This record gives sequence, structure tokens and C-alpha cells, in this order.
Amino acid sequence: MHQGLAFALGYLRHPRRVGAIAPASKALAQAILNEVMRSAPGTLIEVGAGTGAITRALLPALDRAERFMVIERDAGFARLLSRHFPNLEVLNQCATRLDALDIAARSPVTVVSSLPLLSMTRDEAHACVDAMVALIESRPGSRLIQYTYASPHLRPFKDIPVGWRWRRATTIWANLPPATVWTLEQASHPSHTHNGFH
Repeated sequence: MHQGLAFALGYLRHPRRVGAIAPASKALAQAILNEVMRSAPGTLIEVGAGTGAITRALLPALDRAERFMVIERDAGFARLLSRHFPNLEVLNQCATRLDALDIAARSPVTVVSSLPLLSMTRDEAHACVDAMVALIESRPGSRLIQYTYASPHLRPFKDIPVGWRWRRATTIWANLPPATVWTLEQASHPSHTHNGFH
């Protein structure tokens, strides 16, 4: 199925779970890959992969990642991803079940989230955020990469653990709509506090 058609059908099925009006652009996908490759990704986990626009861009990271796991709740998208990326671990499950993933204890992970947190229901978004944060907080050297379509100064979410910070990587103005890539990572300075500002 053509990626654009698959995206449109996914939007019609669950509009609140699809945060943009088009799949991620090549520029946004490349920006996310660049952020992933800033350091060794450990186990790379893409959450909310959709039609695979970001998944495809992340394939070069396979050389540095220990594993590459793709999480997609929509069954139709998950089948599409399995067909397009037969060599990847594609799991049809919700991001709230990240605790059930078979990952070595304390093994560093890099979570790339395409979840539309700002358009999801509050309870749903909180459950996903709690699961992602719990996963990276329990594994030293881990990080969460999240992109948003809101103001480039609006962090994806504020309730982050003490000792962690948001770092704005880049804003892709050519994306439709413009998107900002953020990384949640452990702060290197003790003055960073729970509010997540940096």
C-alpha cells in the first residue's frame, strides 16, 4: 500500500493517534537520525512508527544499535511495517507496555517517539509518557527523542525526573507542519531541576 494512502487510512481510523496531516518529511527523518547517531543508541526503540517514514530513515543506525525494535499500536500500520521491514522486530502493541519488552536489565536504550502527545487524550498521553520515562530512567545512558508540531519553545511534556533535562536539537521549518526535535537526557550539571527547563 502506498505510504500516503496508508497514512490517510490510519488518520481516518484514529485521528487523535495521528498527530500530523502528512507523514514525516525526509528532512525531519534525517534530523531524527542525526540525533540518534550523536551517541551509541544501545537498544533502539521506535514508538508509534505509523507508516514507517522515520523507521526507514533510522535503518543506518542498525550498524551501531544492539537491537532495533518498532512499536505500533495500529494493527494495519503494524502489518505494513512488518512487510516493509521484515528484518526488524515489529511489535503490534501500545507504548504503555514498554515494561513488557524483553530487554536486558539496565541495558541503555534510545527511544524515538512519534507519539502525538499533544493531540492524545490526557490520560492516554500520561500513560505513554510514564512508560517511556520509566524505561529510560531505569537504564543509565538512555534517552528519549520526541518531536512535536507545537511551538519550538514548548517542551513535549514537563513532568520529568530530577536530574534530567530537555535539549532542543533542531526545528525543521520545511516539514508540514513545522516540527521540533527534542531529546530528554540526563543532565550533566546538578543545577537542572524537576521543571525540565534548560
